[in-house]
Amino acid sequence: MCFDYNDIVRQYYEDLKMPFLNTLRKEYNLDYDEIMDIYADVWLALHDNIKRGKVTPDTKWLPLILQMGRNQANNKVTRRKDVNCLDDEKFNRDEFERKYTADQEEEDSIYEDPEFKKVLAAQLSYIPDPCNKVLKFFYYDEMSMKEIAVAMNYSGPDSAKTVRYRCMERLKSRILDAVRHLGILD
Repeated sequence: MCFDYNDIVRQYYEDLKMPFLNTLRKEYNLDYDEIMDIYADVWLALHDNIKRGKVTPDTKWLPLILQMGRNQANNKVTRRKDVNCLDDEKFNRDEFERKYTADQEEEDSIYEDPEFKKVLAAQLSYIPDPCNKVLKFFYYDEMSMKEIAVAMNYSGPDSAKTVRYRCMERLKSRILDAVRHLGILD
């Protein structure tokens, strides 16, 4: 049976948002924005599963998105624990500050590198949709998140904000991969 993802989103996205938000808020130490980012990621993953035929209209939506959300929240909390070494007895503040300063100086100098500028221009010239449109609307046309949501047929400004954030993260990742591949950055 073939069905349209947009119809499903319109029906379920808003209805399931509050139960999802309340469940993850109770189970994890995450703020509203983190949970909404997870919610958007869950729906993006769900979209892929629908396209592949792994999800049908008979699917129990709330348990599915809650499980997907819990998996992503667990990953986020685990990464946070890995990064949060400030309470660790082995943490050396001087070494951390030295490394941070060195990294910051290297990062600042990279922007002046002509090869980096070529990579940046190349990556900016090819941004696939919907990222291309969302980033253009926001950065060039200076549209609000509400206006972008209407233009892109998203459920609301939070969805547009999440898409913009995800697009920027993907763009940053692509740029970093490209400059590392060229040996500009370690």
